[in-house]
Amino acid sequence: MQNKTFVIGAYGIESKDMLVLERIFKITEGRTRSYKIQNNEINENKDIAMVNVSNRDAIKQWGSENLDSNGEPTCPTLLVGKVRPKNDRFRFTPIPFFATRVLKSLDEITVEDLKYTPEITIDDVAKNKELETQSERAAAGGLNQQQVVSIAEKSSSAQANNKRAVLVVDDSLPVRQALEMKLTMMDYQVQLATNGQQAIELIEKNNYDSVFLDVIMPGVDGYEVCKRIKRNKRTKHIPVIMLTSKSSPFDKVKGKLAGCDSYLTKPVEHEEFQKVVSGYLG
Repeated sequence: MQNKTFVIGAYGIESKDMLVLERIFKITEGRTRSYKIQNNEINENKDIAMVNVSNRDAIKQWGSENLDSNGEPTCPTLLVGKVRPKNDRFRFTPIPFFATRVLKSLDEITVEDLKYTPEITIDDVAKNKELETQSERAAAGGLNQQQVVSIAEKSSSAQANNKRAVLVVDDSLPVRQALEMKLTMMDYQVQLATNGQQAIELIEKNNYDSVFLDVIMPGVDGYEVCKRIKRNKRTKHIPVIMLTSKSSPFDKVKGKLAGCDSYLTKPVEHEEFQKVVSGYLG
């Protein structure tokens, strides 16, 4: 997957808040999408404007630089401030800044306004190029009790907030990150498993509204996980969407025999992915 750094043009943001933003953007280095503050000294073009709505001079400057003759913005804009403005035309993030809120808003802008969605094309090429860390290899043996309890607590929190919970199972880190990013932006609570055994342990402990399940994994493969889900009275109703690079009719038949509800062939395109998600999760 290609990586891209988006340049943020800041208007009227105080120096102490700018320092926070810089620290937040620092942690995005290496992500599919990263962010940095516009460097005015080299006439760097911005991709996104960030405007402090509490600063009238900032709003005026932003308007003079980013509104066309019809009053339409020429640049995607994120409003920030201590009080949410009544005008809900633009996205808003409160000050003081929190990393999760800021990055969620910016990620949404890059996807929805700038149409930057390379990670939504989920390709097994990423799996072949992935270099797994020692810690991830060690985790392939299963989750320890503390991890299971932690994820169970997150699942309960999601239910309390009326968010639908989705389990993503894939041994490819880029694929997990791609699905997690998109589903989170669609306001689903996402939990991850790196292999079939972890998936089984999590499904036994938690309630999910859907499972995205890779077919080819070390140890317990996706077909076996799907069979176990569908044979269990408590979980057989859960929609299972199988993910695979295989595209032959035999593989699809095998998936249906295992009980899967839908079958997505990698690379999965953005439109196809959204269609499946809306069909099973609403």
